[in-house]
Amino acid sequence: MKCTIGPLGCKGIVEHKFNQTNVVACSGSWTGHINNASSLCRRGWGVCSWKESSMLKKISWQEATSVNGCYAYDASQDGGTCKPCVSDHWGSDDLAGIGKSCQHRNPMGKSCIGHGKIDASCCVDSLLRRACTYRPGIASGVLCCKKEASPPPPQVQVITDKSTFIIGEKALLVCQVSNTKGPINIAWLKDKTLIKVEQLKKNLQSKISIDKINHHHSGEYTCLATNDGGSSQDHIYIRARGRQGCATGDSRLPRKYYNISACPGRWKGHIRNGRSLCGDNFQVCSIENIQDLNVLSWKDLFFLDGCFAYDVTHSSKKCLHCKDNTIMAGLGRSCQYKLKPKGCTRHGYLYVKSNKKVKNKCMYYKGYSTGVMCCRTPIKEAIK
Repeated sequence: MKCTIGPLGCKGIVEHKFNQTNVVACSGSWTGHINNASSLCRRGWGVCSWKESSMLKKISWQEATSVNGCYAYDASQDGGTCKPCVSDHWGSDDLAGIGKSCQHRNPMGKSCIGHGKIDASCCVDSLLRRACTYRPGIASGVLCCKKEASPPPPQVQVITDKSTFIIGEKALLVCQVSNTKGPINIAWLKDKTLIKVEQLKKNLQSKISIDKINHHHSGEYTCLATNDGGSSQDHIYIRARGRQGCATGDSRLPRKYYNISACPGRWKGHIRNGRSLCGDNFQVCSIENIQDLNVLSWKDLFFLDGCFAYDVTHSSKKCLHCKDNTIMAGLGRSCQYKLKPKGCTRHGYLYVKSNKKVKNKCMYYKGYSTGVMCCRTPIKEAIK
């Protein structure tokens, strides 16, 4: 079919209707990238692209080379591929076309039409800043393809059995997609950083499985689903916490101790700031936790490698909070020991060794303290 005016696919003259396809050749020019040439197509039609390669493959080599003129479409066939035409990339800048006036034809090449290769423009166009664009004498117009009705945008929900996990547990995040048809592109992001991409066709679920969760897995997880109709997203924040009282879950005490943990690490400032090493509902042990510390057996104290500080200074009269010019109490086989005074816990006067030149002895110094003792925060009784 040649030079007809009607509702086929062109706003103006239909130069050619390709057999057994919804593809027409429309004459005219455009400005900028080939995508802008959709103005030459009727409503419901658009510039053909690499995405319609299944439709373009129905065009025979004989028909493709018999059409008067050269009609471009949004594809690059560099190296026998079929991909988008990119104006600033030398490996994707050959503008595909169909017609006997196209400058570059190779009946043995591979392309989007599948039977030979035809380019409207070719070879380092991006370096000359003219790739994927209209130039007189190169293109007579464009190929317009009938566009299928866009499906509705997907609906997304991220599902998990809980949002807070114990370190070492298995976590499963499920992105459930609904209210849509056709292939769905899924992108998973953690704290806005891409971590997984996949395409769903039949099973409308995408999953992220974490075998042994740790504190590095804590953060916001987002599932972004996209189809031809649009996109939607959902997110969830998950958190990993220590099984006992340590933020990292790495308590050096046996798990039988419910209210106390020995948590390795360093802190800045006063020993109270060592709270950052403690888990949820735990704090640096202090004078109100002496009873909990007394539960620690001599055997487990002996096998506790290192010296773990807590906010207490031993005194002959009473136990006090650690002050800058006092000695900081500790527990562990590497702690220093004094016979007198008696000490605040039943284990005696155990303390963290410090540099004599240092005035503030309630701080972390490398080589002297291993971490902190964390105690479960006492539950305050309600005032009646």
